[in-house]
Formats: sequence, C-alpha cells, structure tokens
Amino acid sequence: MSEREQAAGQASAFGRPGPAAPADEGRAPSWAALPWGSRDLLPAACRLRRALTSTVLSTFEAWGYEPVATPAIEYFEVLGRGLSEADRRGCVRFIAAGSGELVTLRADVTPQVARMLAQRLGGELPADVVHRFSYAAEVLRQPTEARQRAEIHQVGIELVGDGDPAADAELVALADASLRAAGLRRFRLDLAHTAIARGLLDGLGLPEARRAEAHARLARKDREGLAQALEHYGCSAAPSRATVALCDLFGTPAQVLARASEVLAGTDVDEALGQLTATLEHLRAFGDDVVSRVTLDLGEARGFDYYSGIRVRGWAPGVHHPVVRGGRYDGLPRRYGVPLPATGFAVDLDALEAALHEQGERPATAEPPAAHLVAVAPGPLAAEIRDHAQRRARRARVRGHRAWVQPGVNLERARTLAEAAGAGHLTFVDAQGATTWVRGPDGWAAAAEETP
Repeated sequence: MSEREQAAGQASAFGRPGPAAPADEGRAPSWAALPWGSRDLLPAACRLRRALTSTVLSTFEAWGYEPVATPAIEYFEVLGRGLSEADRRGCVRFIAAGSGELVTLRADVTPQVARMLAQRLGGELPADVVHRFSYAAEVLRQPTEARQRAEIHQVGIELVGDGDPAADAELVALADASLRAAGLRRFRLDLAHTAIARGLLDGLGLPEARRAEAHARLARKDREGLAQALEHYGCSAAPSRATVALCDLFGTPAQVLARASEVLAGTDVDEALGQLTATLEHLRAFGDDVVSRVTLDLGEARGFDYYSGIRVRGWAPGVHHPVVRGGRYDGLPRRYGVPLPATGFAVDLDALEAALHEQGERPATAEPPAAHLVAVAPGPLAAEIRDHAQRRARRARVRGHRAWVQPGVNLERARTLAEAAGAGHLTFVDAQGATTWVRGPDGWAAAAEETP
C-alpha cells in the first residue's frame, strides 16, 4: 500500500472505533483493540497531520496570532468553570497521586486560555492590547456513543479584547483562509447569531421543560413539530410564528437577511441582526470572495451556554463533523475574572483530512524529502560493515535526503523496502563493499559512483 493510500484510508476511517475482537486465527487479539473513539496514526498519516498542522499554524502566524501551549492536565474545578454541564460530564477525571486533588485531562483549550489570561494579564501579558493566540493541541473527552471521538486533534485561535463586529469578520476570514491554505476547495462557512434563537425562545415565556423541548425541535429544524408544540402550549401567535420561521431562515446572506427583516419584524432581535449584518459588511473588506462561501442559519440553536454572539461552523462534502467550530464567547473569560470580549475557532484536523481525501487532495508539503535507503546484507555483521553503512547514510543526510540503515536483508528485499518508502537511492553493503543503485522509470540501475 502506498503512503497516499495509507493516509487516505486512515483519514476516511476517522472516528470509527474498533470493538474488542477475540484472539481467533486471522483476527486481532482482544488486547489489541482500542477504546471507543481512538485510533493510531501510521507514518503516512502522521506526515499528513504534521504538514496540515504546519500549514494552518503558518496561516495563523501570518495574521498576527502568537503560539501558546496549555498543559494536558488541569484541576477539574478550574477547567470546569469554563465548560458546559454536558462537557463537564465528558471530562476524563482522576485523583492526582500525592496531592489527592481531582484533576482532568484537557477537554477544551479555550477555558485554559481564559485561565492563562486571568493569571498573567497585566504582568507577562499587557492589559492594554488585543491578544491573538494560536495553538495546536489534542482534547480528550469520554465518548458516549460509537460515532463520537475520544481524541480531537485541533489547531485553533483565540482573539481576546475586541468586541467589534470587525473582529468577528476577522474570525470568519481567517477560518476561510486557513481551509484554503490547507488545500480545501469545496466548503462552506455557516454563520449564526446565538442571540436570535435564544431571544425568541426566551420571549415565549415557557417553563424550563417545555422550553427545552422547543429548543430541541428548533435544533432539528422540525418546523411542523415546533409549530404544533407551541400551539399546544398556548404561546402567542406572533412570537410563535417568528420562532417557527427560524427553521427556514438559512441560505445565502442576501436571501436570509431580506426574509428576516420581514418575518422577525417586531421581535427583540434587532441588535443581533445588526451585528450579523455588520460582520458581513466587514467581511467584504478581506477580499478573496469570502462572502461567497458564507451561508446564514438564523435558526442555529446549539451552544447557548457557551457562545454569546456570532457562531461559525465550517462544512465540507462527505464529512460528518464540522471542519471548523467557533464563535464569540464573551461570557467565558468573565468566569475567570477577565471582563474582556473574546472570539475564536478550532480546525478539526481529523475532519479536515477526511475532507481533503473526499476532495481527492493531498497537500504537496505532505510529501517527505527524497529518501536514500542503506541496506546491509544478512549474515554476521562485522562492526566495520555497520560503521561503513552508517557513514553512507550520514553522507546522504548531509545532502538533504532521508537516510537510514536497514540490516539483514538481501538486495531484492532491499529494493522492495526502498520502493515502499519512496526512496530513489539504495546503497547495498556487504562484505565485498557497497554499491549504490538509482531508481528510474525503468527500475533500478547501478550507479558508477555514489550519486547525490
């Protein structure tokens, strides 16, 4: 299997956990199974992951976002302060040896950044500037069903200290630039404003249980079910019509905003609509035709307990998970004593890889450098032979090649291994000396002398 096929196979299978298998002939033993939501990355997939991470982080850096790294372990009480109740339940918690404190593995980076600001703002981090941070991290959560993942590999940004719609536009434009830099051509960025659906649901005056049901129906875009439920609850006609209309308010920005001005007239969501409109106006200043890849969904009803304003999700054909998640979360830093507006997003690397595979793309930067395999013949390996092989490998590395020594193989096997590794050069060392081979369109040919 080629490296491309290997990477593509892993990308297309992300998030599919393997159940425990009995140690029958031809099957993996039970101890070789992985927990729900876990997977290995083989060499080709690791190279692709490293290349994508580098590409996206370089894009962040070009926009002024400085790298930070947060710890894999936090006190549960501290991290949980910035999480929803559902996310707190999903934390991987344990008692720290020695201290007896309840700690958790990193389940979200954003609360960690808020904690970091609370500890250092006004000291190592100046208090009079807008802060732009970027990161690459794995977040770990306990999956509750087979489709969920335990490990989510992310690269993301946090923009803290700017509450203007222009900052929200920067968030959307950078998400767009990052996906395009990674090689993704077919995607869309869904924008919503959480205050719209939240405000209309609040205006219905429903008890908590009934409000939760209406919320769930709106999240599913169950227009008929929502209308029947609100009628059954005796809600006023005008607020009910506006809430039900949210199920249909998705599409291009021009279409949705024109329709919203009609069906949401007289409601208390004018401020949110104004912020959304201003964000789109600012977005045009970034060029690159970003707005053409934006759709609006005013009925987006998820994330009320986390996001406070604009919300963005990036979707690509054939991928079930969003490749981008983010939005404005002004309330979260305040939980850590930092009264600053904030917005941010994360790119899901597993989803991005799957989207690139679906699109038939593989970034050129994922290709490893030219390779040179140095093979040593089987049999007693005298120290001089191994040393000579290592010197040959070192000279190849000096010339910029990947080079390593593979002992105990004959020439035929060495050629097979070199081809599998994408090596264009092969040096075969035995007791008689060393011969270098070069791979061309017609196969391997011995070189008169070692070639660069």
